[in-house]
Amino acid sequence: MTNEFEKLLEEYLGKEEETQLQRGQIVKGTIVAEDDNNYYVDIGYKIEAILPKEEVRQEGKELKVGNEIEAVLIKITNKLQNPKLSLKPLKIKKLTEEIKSAVGRFKPFEATVEKVIEKDGKKVGYLISIDGIKALVPAQEAVKEHKVGDKVKVLILNVKQRGKQLRITASEKKLEEEERKRLIEKYKKQIKEGDIVEGKVIKIDPNKGITLSVKKALRGFIPIRELSWGRNRNPFDYAEVGERLKAKVLGWSKDDAFLYLSLKQLKPNPWENVEEKYKVGEKYTARVVGLIDKGVFVELEEGVEAYVPKTEIAWNIVPEHPKDLLEKGQKVEVVITRLDKERKRIGASIKKAQPKPWEAYYDNHPAGSVVKGKVTSIENNRVIVELAPGVLGFVTKGNLSWLPVKNIEDVVKVGEEREFMVLGLSRDQIRLGLKQLQPNPYEEIKEKYGEDVTVKLPVIGIVKGGYLLQFENGVEAFMPKKEATRRLKPGEEVEVRIVTINPEKQRVVVSMREKEEAEERKFFEEFVSQKATSAEGAGFTLADILKAKLGGKQ
Repeated sequence: MTNEFEKLLEEYLGKEEETQLQRGQIVKGTIVAEDDNNYYVDIGYKIEAILPKEEVRQEGKELKVGNEIEAVLIKITNKLQNPKLSLKPLKIKKLTEEIKSAVGRFKPFEATVEKVIEKDGKKVGYLISIDGIKALVPAQEAVKEHKVGDKVKVLILNVKQRGKQLRITASEKKLEEEERKRLIEKYKKQIKEGDIVEGKVIKIDPNKGITLSVKKALRGFIPIRELSWGRNRNPFDYAEVGERLKAKVLGWSKDDAFLYLSLKQLKPNPWENVEEKYKVGEKYTARVVGLIDKGVFVELEEGVEAYVPKTEIAWNIVPEHPKDLLEKGQKVEVVITRLDKERKRIGASIKKAQPKPWEAYYDNHPAGSVVKGKVTSIENNRVIVELAPGVLGFVTKGNLSWLPVKNIEDVVKVGEEREFMVLGLSRDQIRLGLKQLQPNPYEEIKEKYGEDVTVKLPVIGIVKGGYLLQFENGVEAFMPKKEATRRLKPGEEVEVRIVTINPEKQRVVVSMREKEEAEERKFFEEFVSQKATSAEGAGFTLADILKAKLGGKQ
């Protein structure tokens, strides 16, 4: 009888509980006991439900008697058996609701890559697990390539319900963008124009500039024009990848994507006090930074350059191109010739900073010195000679030879090197002579013949105002037409009297008339002398003189 009552009671209570508790139902209860494997939870049922300790440990939780919990009833029978509870379904249900509500919101989830999805050999996405709930990250929504087991953080893009299944799409990239936007808004409140920031160099573009990582998700860019006040725009001269660099904030980009930075703004603009530092007429050290056809750019300091025309590079030398005399990076002395602060222009001269080379040369090679030089050109009856760098000499046609020169090329030729005698200094050139290295043939004539001597010379030419005759050593003599007693022809020899010999002026004047008059004077003097000593006495007539001159003929 008793057994039947218990059986009926059990059936009754089972039916009553079935109407109150169902499998899958969320229940609340209190832990009333525990053993090595389970917690015993009072959920208002005829007997306690059990919750496996292993599951609790897997969830990373610790429970004890007296704790209230919420769980899902996963097993219940009509028999007097303990119902079974689980935390997992409840967790998944709550997580599912969280995921659904996270669409369009900034709610990051941590997940694990479970599978790399490929199609036709191409990676198309990743299957991830968000605490047991599967989601898809398309390849274009990943920030990098992943492998199975990688931990990722994502935002939920969308959730679609298909029957009992959820199709969840997530994105790493969207999370990164949203995090960056939030950080940028924070940074914009902290970083202002004019601030000094420091960052790590992550990229150098020789044509654009330097990119820095300033803070998390914040980059800075230094354009090449902001590297220096000077002309050196090679970013590799200012930084290396991995190096930390300080720069001044110029502002934010239009899309707030990055900071515009400047290296040169860390230093004052050198043009602000340029008039105090540099004076016209003063000499300064500079460095050659640019060479163009018409001149040279030299750097006085970073950001301050001066222009030197090629006519101002060297004394007496105007190069075809400045590179013939200078090279980039070379240090030079310059004299400031003009300064315009407003237009940021400075004119300078290299040659004015150097001693005048011809003066120094003349000091070492005074008049009378014999020097070597190279004939560089023949211009306007002058021979131009290069004596040293920046030192030119010239020889006039009259100083080429003691004898008349018809063609200069017969005496010297362009390109030949030979000796010259220094005659003096003429402005910025050395006056030279070639004939001075040889004996003066006019001196020879003077020593050999002297003046008032009768010589026999050939006529070599007829010129305006007279005739040209020539001595045996090539010296020419001039006879004015009035000094000829008859008309002469080239080639005939005549006796003439040397009237003047001037070796310095290279001039010899002769005369037929003077010669004949001298002979007459000599004859008269001899005639008078003879009469004075003869028996006839001193008296004589003009007829006597003519008779004597004609040799006694009537």
